[in-house]
Amino acid sequence: MNEQNRITSFLKEKPSFTTKDFVGMVKESEAAYSDRKAYRILQDLQDDGRIMKVGRGHYSKTSVKSPYHFKASSLMDELVGLIDKEYPLITYQTWELYQWNEFVNHQLAHNAYFIEVESGLETTVFDMLLEKYPRVLLNPGIEEYYRYRADDMIIVQKLISGTPAPQPGSKQASLEKLLVDIFSRKLTGQLIERAEYRQIYEDAFGKYAINELALFRYAGRRHLKSDIRKFIEDETNIELRSEEWT
Repeated sequence: MNEQNRITSFLKEKPSFTTKDFVGMVKESEAAYSDRKAYRILQDLQDDGRIMKVGRGHYSKTSVKSPYHFKASSLMDELVGLIDKEYPLITYQTWELYQWNEFVNHQLAHNAYFIEVESGLETTVFDMLLEKYPRVLLNPGIEEYYRYRADDMIIVQKLISGTPAPQPGSKQASLEKLLVDIFSRKLTGQLIERAEYRQIYEDAFGKYAINELALFRYAGRRHLKSDIRKFIEDETNIELRSEEWT
C-alpha cells in the first residue's frame, strides 16, 4: 500500500486522532521515516484542507459541512467601505443582529450594526460615523441600547484581543466569535434570550464547520471556556471532536 492509500485508510478509520497516533502510523508503515517527515506530512494535510487542528495535538478529518457565511446588508457594506477609506490600517470586525435570525425561534424585529474596533480607536471611529449617521452609540450598556434602539442603529465597541480572525476576505466576525460572545455579561450577551442558546449552538454545529480550537481559545480569553463547555455537555446534543477543552 502506497503512502497516499495508507493515509486515506488511516483517516477513514480515525476521523479524529492525535499527533502521536499519526506519527506512529507513518513510522510503522515506513520505518525509514523520521518524526520530522511525519510532521511534514501532517502539515501538508492541513495545508491541503484534508484535516484541521481542533486542539493541542488533536486533529480531525475536515468536515463536509460548509463554512459559515453571512451576506452583509448594503448598509454594512457602506460602513465598511467608509471605515476602510478613512482608516485603512485600523483593525476591526463587524456583525449584524439579524445574523441570529438564522438560528433563533423568536425572530429579531430590529437590526443593529456592530463595529468592533481595536482598543484605543473606538472613539475615533465613533466620531467619524456620527458625522454621517444619526444613530450611533459608543460602548452602550443594555439600558442605553434599549433606550435608543431603532432600525439601523450602529454600535461601536472595543474589539477583544485574541478575537478569532474574521471570515476570509471580509471584516465579518467569525461564527466562533459570535457563539462565545453571547455568553458574555456585556451587551452582546444580553441581546439573545438564554432559552435560545441550545438551538443556536446545535444549529450552528449541525450546519457549519466550527473550529473548536478557535472557539475555545477565544472563550478562554473571555474567561468563558468552562461555562461554554459545561453548557455544551449538559444542555446540547453536540459531540465535541476533542477532549482537550478541560
